Amino acid sequence: MWERGAPVPYPVQVNGTEVLMEFLGDADGTAAPRLAQVRSDRTELQEYYAQVVDLMRIFAASGFGHGDLSAYNLLVHEGRVRVIDLPQIVDIIANPQGLDLLHRDCVNICDWFARRRVDCDAENLFAELVAALY
Repeated sequence: MWERGAPVPYPVQVNGTEVLMEFLGDADGTAAPRLAQVRSDRTELQEYYAQVVDLMRIFAASGFGHGDLSAYNLLVHEGRVRVIDLPQIVDIIANPQGLDLLHRDCVNICDWFARRRVDCDAENLFAELVAALY
């Protein structure tokens, strides 16, 4: 996903199925917070939502879904949203539950942002991402 331009931590080292990812945080060692921990105003949250939709588009255009996307596996670092926890990434077409998992990602994200008064529609997002597959 890094090579496809998705906002994921840089893969520093790959050894078989093990991946060492870049540290996202401050120079003092404080890790970047999860989106679920960030306290932002509505305008900033709308920008974060737009970034999440963009990363979901990159995944979908590549034929993938995160498979477990939520505000707990999105980090906010220097104003940018980065997605983590990629071991469960799903091939949307090859996996029999691929579309269901993509839909769940859309619902999880839209539910979280909607509770914070950000306009979003999970069904429209899902339709847009499915259209990006073809």
